[in-house]
Amino acid sequence: MARAEFAIIGTAEVPCGHYPQRNEFEIAYTVARDAVRDAGISMTQIGGVVTAAHIMGSDYNTEMFFGRLPEAIGATNCRAVATTISGGASSWSTRKTAEGMLTEGGVDYVLVVHAQRFSQFPPNEQVKFFALAGADAEWEVPYGMTYNALAAMVTQGYMSATGTTIEQVAAMCVANRRWANLQPNAMFYSKPITVEEVLSSRVVAWPLTSLMCNVLADGGSAFVLTRAELAQAAQKPVYFAGEASNYSHRSIVHAKWGDPGQMAEFARPVAEQALQRAGIGVNDLDLYEIYGSYPGLQLILMDALGMAPAGTTPGELVASGETSPGGKYPTTTNGEALSFGHTGTGVGFSVLVETVRQLQGKAGKAQVPGARFAVETCGGGAFMDVHFSVLTNEYLS
Repeated sequence: MARAEFAIIGTAEVPCGHYPQRNEFEIAYTVARDAVRDAGISMTQIGGVVTAAHIMGSDYNTEMFFGRLPEAIGATNCRAVATTISGGASSWSTRKTAEGMLTEGGVDYVLVVHAQRFSQFPPNEQVKFFALAGADAEWEVPYGMTYNALAAMVTQGYMSATGTTIEQVAAMCVANRRWANLQPNAMFYSKPITVEEVLSSRVVAWPLTSLMCNVLADGGSAFVLTRAELAQAAQKPVYFAGEASNYSHRSIVHAKWGDPGQMAEFARPVAEQALQRAGIGVNDLDLYEIYGSYPGLQLILMDALGMAPAGTTPGELVASGETSPGGKYPTTTNGEALSFGHTGTGVGFSVLVETVRQLQGKAGKAQVPGARFAVETCGGGAFMDVHFSVLTNEYLS
């Protein structure tokens, strides 16, 4: 294994769902306080604070840009603040900003925070925002392109290229929900679903039905990042052992993979590089924490990782129940955007926090026993990029 440079030592999250009475400042304050407490350090030890921008939230963003959070939480020794956004990849870009502070900024601990409150905006404003974001103003917007339609095209292409069936796509939704049913903070914690229910729900953008599409929600999470050598003093640090990234496009009509069915081919070298840098193989992984926002994208990223045994496809693996609780390949153990809830720039945060909690043994009813190695993914925009990270609770000097 490669020598880890950075580690997460504390995390926090709030329940995900519709909470119009809970503003985003309160969410940020709550998860910031709880993450520092979970890390076992004092607020005065926080040397940097990094926040992810709130989608559609200009007032909150302005306050974060100008340093409200360190003052509010009592981080009196904070030396640097920053806000960044990379859409669904913001958990990656904020972490990278924090790593820069730890390397060059003369700080030992950086607090990274995300908060989102979609419920303050009327549904028509939410629809308008996501109908325009990530779509080409000349060639896509006039024809009604939406994220659901983008995901539908990629899903169609993948199904055609691999023989994946619509029942297997639906099974991915069910697997996500089974994990969310073990997560008290999940938006759909108490609402199990079946393949039949997924397939019979109304069609949104063929082949996607409403239960194959994510739901916007309020929520937030946070983590404390430090250098690996300092993390050894923490109770249960989780180290970053290897990672890799690549960028494809702004608009999906310019995607580097060309044919919609070939996204897995674009992502595969990235996954392989992350595992290689960590010094492990896919069979060494205990957890597969994949963020795709849509079931077809999750299957594509599973394909890129090479998760399925030889002669089988990710769709067959999911349909067999092996990615669900109790299975051999525990995948996306909080249910991600489809069942935990879509918190804008925060879905990657929630998946990363869940990855850390699993490796710390703090995942409650969803805990995977004896987990040592996990892969975590995120990506943003109109499926513009891919990021694979390998995490472990083992430290090699």
